[in-house]
Amino acid sequence: MTRTAPRTPYEILGVSAFDDRATIRSAWKRLVRENHPDRCPADAARLTRRLAELNAAYDKLRHHVPAPGRAPRNADTEDATRPAAQQAEAQARADAHRRAQAKAEAHATAQAAAKAEKQAKAAAHAKAAAAKARSRKAPEAPALSPAQQAALHKATASFSTARAAFEKPRPARVAIAA
Repeated sequence: MTRTAPRTPYEILGVSAFDDRATIRSAWKRLVRENHPDRCPADAARLTRRLAELNAAYDKLRHHVPAPGRAPRNADTEDATRPAAQQAEAQARADAHRRAQAKAEAHATAQAAAKAEKQAKAAAHAKAAAAKARSRKAPEAPALSPAQQAALHKATASFSTARAAFEKPRPARVAIAA
């Protein structure tokens, strides 16, 4: 097992001695968010150790005073000291990032439009099905002749008489024991 040299708080947080307190704090906050145990409960033990390491490094650098000799990193001073090739590369990365964002937004818009179109088709289909169901009314019974009406009336009357006789209460039968 090989031993590595202990890392400095600057290396742990990914900052330099020339950075100001705000830069160090933002780096610490970003790393804490990325390495918080709640983000990946399966790897909580490792992330807890990493979080303790980050907090210890930040505690040492909390009251940091930037080293003299170089201005802190920020957009104004960085562009002035950066070579033209690096500026062009950074601009190309920024342009690629903007294009990727525009592409993602266009994709999201297209998906939303497709979803809306699908919902509209489903609503139209449901409306058509409802209209079709309304148009399928039961066919009307053909008109009955006077003889058929008389027979129907007679059958209904005899059914009513039979039902009334069936529903009439009857006296209870008592069995006599012998």
